[in-house]
Amino acid sequence: MEYGDVGEDEDTGETKVTVRVPLGTRLALTSGLARHQAWSQQLKAHHRAQLKGLTPAQRDTLRGEQRQALDVLRSCGGLLDKRDLLIAFGIRQELQARGWDRSWTGADWEEIPMGLLPAALVSGYPESLSLSLPAALVEQVRAGCWASSRESIRRLRQWRADYSAAVLQSRDGPPEAEYERLAAGVTTAGEVYRAGVRRGLHVALRVPTPPITALAPH
Repeated sequence: MEYGDVGEDEDTGETKVTVRVPLGTRLALTSGLARHQAWSQQLKAHHRAQLKGLTPAQRDTLRGEQRQALDVLRSCGGLLDKRDLLIAFGIRQELQARGWDRSWTGADWEEIPMGLLPAALVSGYPESLSLSLPAALVEQVRAGCWASSRESIRRLRQWRADYSAAVLQSRDGPPEAEYERLAAGVTTAGEVYRAGVRRGLHVALRVPTPPITALAPH
């Protein structure tokens, strides 16, 4: 399978998905996360130092400001110290690049029937990632994939109706070439997730982290 939902957690508003990824992705994620986790520890140590000598009320206020500062950094990609956070950030960038960063509420969309696609399109990635992503983000991906693939899926279904199962097994001839051409017009959720992983890694590995003192609340 290209990807599979494990379930949705109503308490956290997250959906669990499994994504197939290229060899070496796990190692790259470990490297990118280690860099940001080390920087996160420095920032938190700086935050703790700021709390010294304050009254309880002042500490509570400053802790709230510090948590808010961390949330802002994580949301904008300045601090990607958790794997799911890094990938969710990259997926949002990918959706923005595709013009899919919109609400699909009320849109007419369905799950893409993965069994309709050639095996080569939905396999061939040796590693897998089990992720917990915001449910709204997962829905954006699904809806965007359907909206961009709907016509190709309709034609694939028609192709299936027009040709026998024996033709699907053939390696030669125009019928299969047409089938593969139509299948190439389908954008799967796994494709979008992999693009999101690449974007998240690009930021985590290449964008320099700013000085600690420039980010910590004063």
